[in-house]
Order: sequence, then structure tokens, then C-alpha cells
Amino acid sequence: MKLKLSEILLLSAGAGFLILWIAEYQRTTFAESYWLLMLCLGFLLAFQYVKNKRIEREKTVSPTIKQMVENRKKKKK
Repeated sequence: MKLKLSEILLLSAGAGFLILWIAEYQRTTFAESYWLLMLCLGFLLAFQYVKNKRIEREKTVSPTIKQMVENRKKKKK
């Protein structure tokens, strides 16, 4: 699995905010460090979204190949 630069940056930001949240949580309360946890989750969800969109784009097959597959299915029936 080869990641794009944008995916690497999103994943790194998520991991970085997780580390910051852990350090901040030890120093303060959960309520005061909650925003760092939400940023971490936001970046991880954005990473997942971008990765899945890229995979969907790569799966897209040209219309000509789709027609060939449908024609073969029709011939077999």
C-alpha cells in the first residue's frame, strides 16, 4: 500500500495531536485537553476519508472495459 503525501501528512498530524493530547492530559484535566483529542480524531477521520476516496478512484474502470465485461456476461447466458 503506497500512501500519497496528503495521506501521510494527515496521518502524521493525527499521531502528533495524539501525543500532544497525552502530554496535555497528564498536565491538566480531561476537559481542558479535550480539544486536542478531537483534533486527533478529526485528522484520523480525514485520513481515512482521503484514503478511501483514492482507492475508489483507482478502482474506476474505463467504460469500454465495463462494456466488454457486460457483453461477455450476455453471451454466456
